[in-house]
Amino acid sequence: MPSVRISATPEACAALLRLAKEHGPLMFHTSGGRVGGRQYPICLPAQALRLGERDHLLGEVEGIPIYEMEDREGSIACRAQAYVLDVAAGPAIGFSIAAAPGKRFSLMPVAEKACSDHIKEEKN
Repeated sequence: MPSVRISATPEACAALLRLAKEHGPLMFHTSGGRVGGRQYPICLPAQALRLGERDHLLGEVEGIPIYEMEDREGSIACRAQAYVLDVAAGPAIGFSIAAAPGKRFSLMPVAEKACSDHIKEEKN
């Protein structure tokens, strides 16, 4: 699967720089599922998560890889051509490193239309 374009907001870039100084190299992981699992990726020290055959590189942001997991049927439900990594209010999910106190990372598609078109094709 080809990777997609991923950019980051200035706030996300600043958080990534700060976290890399504290934790070393980083990685992100998302579920890639139909229920919006990609929206709040988990941020981890690089190599902290053992990747399996269902995990694929979505792309990179600021040199940090973002992996996604296929759904149980072996597909990615909704993939846009580009995403923006940002920082959102709310606690980090699961064992993710927080972007800042009380903040988590968010990964939003640049073009929602690409996702809805893909879902329509799957239904047909």
